[in-house]
Amino acid sequence: MPATTRSEDRPPAAAGEAADLEQQMDDLGLSAAEKRFLRTLHQTEKQLNDAFDEAQQPGDLQQQVSRVYGQMYRSG
Repeated sequence: MPATTRSEDRPPAAAGEAADLEQQMDDLGLSAAEKRFLRTLHQTEKQLNDAFDEAQQPGDLQQQVSRVYGQMYRSG
């Protein structure tokens, strides 16, 4: 399930990235549905990157997988 992040929960760099993404979508004249899809895609990509980084941490594989899934679904 895709996660949504409130703007006040984002660190400043993420807020700047979100603003850049919004500006790019506005410049392209995308529909509301297209913008929503791209926001979700962008957030999902970030979650996958974070999960990959987490999986590189030392520890038991089962613990790593549990931790990654917990983070992905908790933020949703």
